[in-house]
Amino acid sequence: MNYDKLRGDLLSAFGPADWKAYEFLVNWIREHDFASRALNVGDTAPDFLLPDADGRLVSSEQLRGEGPLVISFFRGGWCPYCTAELCALQAAKQEFEDLKANLIVLSPDTRNFPRDMKRNFGLDLQVLADVDHGVAMSYGVLFSVPEEIRTYYSSLGIDLGMRHGTSIWMLPLPATYVVDRSGRIRNAFIEADFTIRQEPIEILAALRKLAAES
Repeated sequence: MNYDKLRGDLLSAFGPADWKAYEFLVNWIREHDFASRALNVGDTAPDFLLPDADGRLVSSEQLRGEGPLVISFFRGGWCPYCTAELCALQAAKQEFEDLKANLIVLSPDTRNFPRDMKRNFGLDLQVLADVDHGVAMSYGVLFSVPEEIRTYYSSLGIDLGMRHGTSIWMLPLPATYVVDRSGRIRNAFIEADFTIRQEPIEILAALRKLAAES
């Protein structure tokens, strides 16, 4: 499954208000240079313990001890670009497993939202709830949603405070990391434009390179 094609289909459905909000947010994120604050290749990846869609705690330290760990931050099940990305990852899931890699996806969505999203889109991925945005903050990919975008999302019926269980509206930048067994980041993708995601084929290439180096 090709994410870029899915992205093009979604962008083609944009109306004037959508384009205005999209351009505002992307330009605002770039102007504040949030991506430059994110962890990158060579940095130590902070370990974490988060609940999955069924409430079971998942340890990143344990997963990376089993093999390379792929961590993908996404905005939530309400975002069509995020669900398109997850569907693309789902289609490549067997290839990740063949490379002995653990793939986890993190969202600030809490309560029943991760489980409902998995069911609605037929996903068999490890979806973790980044409760109180702690992991996104530790990776440097978190930003506070500007008032203009909060108003726009509210007009669409999207209440991030309710979904996240907090009155403070915050979101992660789209970011994907490949972490080795020692906890070092070996590949990083951080993007200001929330419609752009790393293709699974690129993540798999990074995993194959890591395997060859090992």
